[in-house]
Amino acid sequence: MSASRSRRGYLTFAMACLLAMALTCAAARNAGAADTVSITSLIEDMKKYDNRQVTIEGEAIGDILVRGDNAWITVNDDPYSRRSIEEGGELVGMSNVGIGVWLPADEARKVKVLGGYKNRGAKVRLTGVFHRACAEHGGDTDIHALRLEILRPGHPFKHSFQWDKLGAFLLLCVAIALLWYWRAVKRRKWAKEE
Repeated sequence: MSASRSRRGYLTFAMACLLAMALTCAAARNAGAADTVSITSLIEDMKKYDNRQVTIEGEAIGDILVRGDNAWITVNDDPYSRRSIEEGGELVGMSNVGIGVWLPADEARKVKVLGGYKNRGAKVRLTGVFHRACAEHGGDTDIHALRLEILRPGHPFKHSFQWDKLGAFLLLCVAIALLWYWRAVKRRKWAKEE
C-alpha cells in the first residue's frame, strides 16, 4: 500500500470521527433543551407534571428569602425574562409567568443579581420536583430544586432620562397655568360688570 493512499485513509477516518463527535455534541445539546419545561406548560398541565422531576429556565427575580438551610427564589419565564423593554423587547402585556422555587440556601446564593426595575436578573436553569399543591408549604404550587445552574449572570439596567415625557409635563403645566390665568381675568372682568 502506498504512503499517499495510507494518508488518505487516515484523513478519511479522522474526518469521520470529528463529524461523529460534532453530531453527538449537537444531539446532547438538543436533548437538554428538549427536557426543559416552560412554566406556562407546568401551570397549564399541572396533573401531568405533579411530583415529577422537571427542568426550568428563566430569570431569577425579586429577593432571596433564606429560611434556615433553605431559601426561596422566584423564577420568571415570560417574554420579558428573555428580552426586557429596556433591552429593546416589545411590550407584550402586563402578566408575568413565574414560580416559587425552594432550594438549598447555598445554591440560591449563587445568584448575585436578581431582576427588578434596576436590574436584569441572572438567567438560571433549575432541576427539581414540581408540586401543584405542596403539602410542606401550605398547598402552594412550587418546585423543590435539587440544583441550580447560572446560564447568564445578571446586570444593572441603565435607564435613560425621558426628555419627551418631561417636555409633555411642562407643556401641560403651562397650559393649566394659562387657563387658570384666563379664568382669573374673566372673573375680575365679570365682577367689575356687576
